[in-house]
Amino acid sequence: MKKKVANILSTIVASLFIAIGLLHTEVHFRELNSSNVKSALVEIKDVQLLGEEADMWRLWQGFSFMMGICFVIIGVLRIITMQAQGLKYQLVGAFAMVVLLVVVIVSGKLFFGPVQTYGGSVGLALQCYSIFLLLRKSRKEPQ
Repeated sequence: MKKKVANILSTIVASLFIAIGLLHTEVHFRELNSSNVKSALVEIKDVQLLGEEADMWRLWQGFSFMMGICFVIIGVLRIITMQAQGLKYQLVGAFAMVVLLVVVIVSGKLFFGPVQTYGGSVGLALQCYSIFLLLRKSRKEPQ
């Protein structure tokens, strides 16, 4: 039963990553890829990246698109690792999600705001509880 609850919690976290990634990608193409945003970013000059002037519009577009797609991929990979039979494989996926959720919280705190910080915190709590249940179940199983 504990493994079932742990998998449900992990599935919720992974599904939210997929949903957020899809929503972000949809908003990217619907709103963030607009001429208004482009005209504002094209005006940013004198930003050097690796010794060359950066095209802020292209840089921002690349990071925005990549973030949305990466969230989808991360969610899918987590669902795949949950199907693994060995506890160590499940824990690798779960701990990877913990690291990512910590980055989400830090990014929210430093750059994006409270909604991202709170969302990351809820995801982190669910994922940590899932890990706790997996570890607790593994200790009770005969070796």
